[in-house]
Amino acid sequence: MGKMGKLKFGAAGFLVGTLFFSGIAWGATNKIEVSFDPVRFIVDKVDKTPSGGKFNNNGSSVPSSLIYSGTTYVPIKLVGDMIGKPVAWDGKTKSVLFGDSVVEGDYLTDKAPVDVADKSIVNSEMQLDNQTYNNGLYVNIYYRNKTKQSYNLNGQYKSLNFNYASLDKADDGSSASIIIYGDGKEIWSSTAVQGVPIQSASVPVNGILKLEIEFINISGYSYPSIVNPLLSK
Repeated sequence: MGKMGKLKFGAAGFLVGTLFFSGIAWGATNKIEVSFDPVRFIVDKVDKTPSGGKFNNNGSSVPSSLIYSGTTYVPIKLVGDMIGKPVAWDGKTKSVLFGDSVVEGDYLTDKAPVDVADKSIVNSEMQLDNQTYNNGLYVNIYYRNKTKQSYNLNGQYKSLNFNYASLDKADDGSSASIIIYGDGKEIWSSTAVQGVPIQSASVPVNGILKLEIEFINISGYSYPSIVNPLLSK
C-alpha cells in the first residue's frame, strides 16, 4: 500500500480530527495502519498540491492527506484554503462552516483604500508556505524602504483578524516589519520573515475611524503579506 505506518497517537489524532466531523469516534489507544502515499490536489485545473505532502495547519505541520481502509482523509482547513474559503467549526451545532457562514464581517481588502502603498497587490494569488491564497494584500519592498496603505473604517468594526507571513518567492531570510495604526496610534506590530510559517493575529479596532498598515523592509527583497483580513462587527 506504499508508505505505511502503524500509528498510535500522532496520526490517530489527525484521523480523529478529520473523522470527528462525520461523528465517528476512535479509541485513543487503537493502532491504525495508514498510507501517506502522495495525493495530488487539482482545483479548476490548477495544481494546488502542498509541497512535501505537508500542510501548515495554523503553525503546525501535518500530513496533507492520509489513506485509511481505502478512504482518503484531508484536513478541512486545507480544503478551505484550496477553494479560497475561510473555515470554522461550530461546536454548538456540530457544523463545519465555509465562506460567508464563518463569521459576519467584511474583508478589509474588499474596501477601496484611501492611500495605496507602493507596489501593493490586492486580492491576487499569493503563495505562502506552499499554499495559495487569493484574499489579502502584499507589497515588495527592499533597501529599508517603507510604504503604507490605509482604509476608512468609520468606527464600524470591533476587530481585525488575519494571517501574515512573507511570500514564498521572497529572498531567503528576507524580512519586513508590519505595523498597524488606528487613528495614527500604533496598535499592533510584528515581523514577516521568509521561511517562517504563516502566523495569525487579532487586533481590536473598536471605534477606529482610519486604519493604516505600514510595511518596512528590514533585509533582502521582502514580500510581507496579510491574508484573509476579516473585519468583524
